[in-house]
Amino acid sequence: MGQNAFAPVFAYKCSVAGKFFHVYAKPSFLTESRLGITVNKRYVPHAVARNLCKRLARETFRINRAEFTGVDLVVRARSAVLAASSAQARTEILALMRHAWQLCSTGAAAAQNC
Repeated sequence: MGQNAFAPVFAYKCSVAGKFFHVYAKPSFLTESRLGITVNKRYVPHAVARNLCKRLARETFRINRAEFTGVDLVVRARSAVLAASSAQARTEILALMRHAWQLCSTGAAAAQNC
């Protein structure tokens, strides 16, 4: 994937933010939902922490993938997740994904471009 692979999702401006993550969503006409993950070195400087953020997002999406039909999601890390707070981060990712899916799957939000 190129550098601007997620640009259409970011440009759609349908997003929700939490303490650890920011989730962007865009309606898709594909039957399967897709996930993109970005973890910036500026916000999460250590590679181990960046990999943990990516693993948490990927695993949460994999388990709940059936819920998010018709939406492309991008998860962006806002701060480092410590191993001690991984359960809280997992809960936050799922709640943000569900909220972003609801925003983008409703007709009013899609018409307003979120």
